[in-house]
Amino acid sequence: MQRYFMNRKKAVWIGIAALIVLFVLFDVRINFEFSMPGASSQLDAAQEARYMACFAARDMEIHDVAFGTIDNPDVQKLYILNNRDEAASGCRERFPEQWITVEEPFRFNLVDLQFRY
Repeated sequence: MQRYFMNRKKAVWIGIAALIVLFVLFDVRINFEFSMPGASSQLDAAQEARYMACFAARDMEIHDVAFGTIDNPDVQKLYILNNRDEAASGCRERFPEQWITVEEPFRFNLVDLQFRY
């Protein structure tokens, strides 16, 4: 019986030492995440990338025209704001939002560890 308690004491001290080393070497974050499997709807990333590329190109053209031909900063600002709305709606017509169904797996997370050094 005494041997059992000695082994138990030793195990407790080893566990405490392991926890101390864990907290010294790793950044420990509690990140509880639990989700059951199922389907969810998400925006299609490829379609959104095409929309953003279209909008960025049109926005660049708008800025080139505004800063290349208009001298008044207030008029530049109005021109850019008005034409950005039109560019956004035009690109959205070319690349409408597409929703896709994604199967989500079972997820369970309790602790995140990141090496400190």
